This record gives sequence, C-alpha cells and structure tokens, in this order.
Amino acid sequence: MKNRLTSQQKITFCQLLGDLLTNGFSLQQALYFLQTTDTFPVELVQLVQKNLHSGQSLSKSFAQLNFSADQVLQVALGEMHGGIALTLKGIAKQMLLVQKQRQNFIKAISYPALLLLFLLLILLGMRTLLLPQLLESGMIAVDNPSILFIQAAPWFVIGVLLIGMLLLILWNYWGKKQSYLIKYSFLAKLPLIGRLHRDYYSAYFALEWGKLFDQGLELQQIIACLLATEKESLMKELAASLQQQLVQGQSLAHQLKAYPFLTKEFGQIVQQGEVRGNLGKELLVYSQLVWQRFFARLEFLCSWLQPLVFLLVALLIVSIYVAMLLPLSSGLEGIW
Repeated sequence: MKNRLTSQQKITFCQLLGDLLTNGFSLQQALYFLQTTDTFPVELVQLVQKNLHSGQSLSKSFAQLNFSADQVLQVALGEMHGGIALTLKGIAKQMLLVQKQRQNFIKAISYPALLLLFLLLILLGMRTLLLPQLLESGMIAVDNPSILFIQAAPWFVIGVLLIGMLLLILWNYWGKKQSYLIKYSFLAKLPLIGRLHRDYYSAYFALEWGKLFDQGLELQQIIACLLATEKESLMKELAASLQQQLVQGQSLAHQLKAYPFLTKEFGQIVQQGEVRGNLGKELLVYSQLVWQRFFARLEFLCSWLQPLVFLLVALLIVSIYVAMLLPLSSGLEGIW
C-alpha cells in the first residue's frame, strides 16, 4: 500500500475533514463519510481509522500520509488545544495558496527554460558542426573572442548546472547532521530567500502560539505541549531552547529577538502582548498580516522572474548572433 496522497488530495482531505468536524461530525463519523465518497484511496482512510481505534493520535496518521513536519505539528497542537477543525481548514488554506504560487512559478519559468535549453542545443550544434568547417576554411582565426565564446558557452552552462546540483547534495548532507535551529538560522541569513523564510516562520509561529495563548495556556504549558509532540521540528527545538533560557531568567520577548528565522518585530509583538495581557489575539492578528506579506512578496518575485529570464534569453540570442556574424564579416573583409 502506498501511504501517499497527491497535493490536491491533501488539500481536499484537510478541508473536508475540517468542514465535517465544524458541522458536528465526530472524527470517526467524518472519516467514514470520507471513505464512502470515493475521493481518497479507501486503504488510506482505513489506515487513519485503524490508528484512531488503536489509540494513536490524528497527527501520527498525518505523518504516515506524508504531510510535512510543520503540518503534522499543527495537527498535534490542534488536538491539544481543541481547535482541530480550525487547524485543518487553516492547513488547507495555506496549502492552496502555496499550490497557487507554485503553479505561477512553473508558468513563469517553463517557457524561458525551454528557450534556454533550445539555445544550449544551438550552441552545442555550432560548436560541433559549424565551427570546425569555418576554422578549416581559414575565414576565422582560432583566437577570435567570438569563437572562444561559442566554444566555452555550453561548458559554462553545464558547469553552472553541475555546481547547482553539487550545492544541493552538500546542503542535504550537511543538513542531516545539523539541528533545525542551525539549519533554519543559516537559511534566514541568505539574501532574498532569507526574507521569505523569516516571514513564513514568523507567521507560522505566531499562528500556532496565538491559538495556544488564546486558549488560556501559560508559556510553560505551551512549551510542555510542544516538547510532548512526537516528531522533531523547528518549533520543538525552539521550545527546548526557550525552556533552558527561561530557567536563567530571560524574558520570552528578549529571547525571540536572538533567532534569525523570526522577524525583528516578532519579539516586539510578544512584548506588547504580554504588557497588555492580550498576547494570543495580537499574535493571531500579526500572523494574518505576515501571511499576507509573505504571499505578496512571493507573487512579486514570480511576476519579475519571467521578464528577467526572458532578458537573459534575449542577451544570449544577441550574443550568439554576434558570435556568428562578427567572425564571418571579418573573414569577408579579409577576402575583399
């Protein structure tokens, strides 16, 4: 049995399950309804039902269904604070927005990527077929800059791709040996990606902590809830780190300012909320604002990505024409 749902099935599963729970269905009744709809693989719904019958948590089933670590943690916290229906619908909404941005990204990059591949094939064809004939005819000098460009360009593109693949392999190798705190602190310091990274996790933490504070839980209770979750995650490691520093007498707001993967204003929001006694609601409002900012920035980057890639393609096309025509014109001038 393949314990996987497609991205669209995950969105539908969370949305339907959240809607059914909101409308008064018990968890078992909701799962039985989902089983009869034939929308999802029956064996996967039965797996969730079996886990619940054996006393396992819903978050455990979400981990088996290949939901992300962050989503599994959200479900676990939702079970703890009693807002599982709202949590599931929130996950569905976030996944839908991410899916939309992913589709926009693919649309923006697919056509330029095909053009780049086509240009690479042209350069390889010129290098292997056209250049040898021109060099043998004596019309073009071997050390001509345009000739050197045509010879080097394909290797340059291939080299960039290989370096990119090597960096990904090194990142995966290094990341497996590091804690979540170290990995995500490093990502938050990278240009361009770092800002999106900080917005995403600030909104995510504000949402989950806001719900817990709004339920009336104290900070130590929230930390205990996070440490009790089964799967390792950034939030769990952060809770352990906060617990150690709270014992030393440091305030929560002061500690949060030291983590690079959180925005600078996150600690200020916490400090203001603690003073006013309304921390839960302020974090929930802040979460909505940062989510809006995150997706606005993501959409802005996608909107600029295609023009930039097209500009790069245009420059390559011009370079290829120049590389072909200049040597030929120089050769013709020599003949005349």
